[in-house]
Formats: sequence, structure tokens, C-alpha cells
Amino acid sequence: MFYAEINSNNICSSVLETPNEITKDTMIQIDSYDASLLGKKYNNGTWEDVTDTVKEPTDDELFQAEALLNQQNIIIKQNEHDEVLAQILLDQQS
Repeated sequence: MFYAEINSNNICSSVLETPNEITKDTMIQIDSYDASLLGKKYNNGTWEDVTDTVKEPTDDELFQAEALLNQQNIIIKQNEHDEVLAQILLDQQS
């Protein structure tokens, strides 16, 4: 048996094959393993393409993302400096 699993918005999030019958509302029985259903909406027995699912980020979200990337770069540089300092200390002990 093949099933398409839908989320709370009726969008297919996974497709699976199982030897057992599943009787959950979120599991839609299908004829074959059809990965093309992923991301499609189940609407009264038919599968529809979903449009306009990509939301453009706001200026605040872009600013926050840039700030997080900058913080990550600072942490990476700090770790590199820590490794160099640790190597210098180890070399001094030898």
C-alpha cells in the first residue's frame, strides 16, 4: 500500500510504502509511489500545485540574518585565534 502524508495545510510532506493499512486522516492512500505529489495540496480527492508559498523576508529578517552571519564569522575567527594561541603555548612548553 502506498500513502501520501499531508500536513495541517493539506500539503503532501512525504510518500511511503507500507504492507499495513493506515487509517489516519493525514494519510491519503495512493495508487503508486509518486514522489511528484510532494509539495502538492490535497483538495477533495485531487492534488493541486501550490503557488505563492515562498514568502519574501522582511527588512528586519534580512538584518537579523546578516547580524547572525556576522556573529558566526566572529566566532570562527575567535576559534582560529584560540587554536593559534594554544599551539604557541604548547610549543613554549616543549
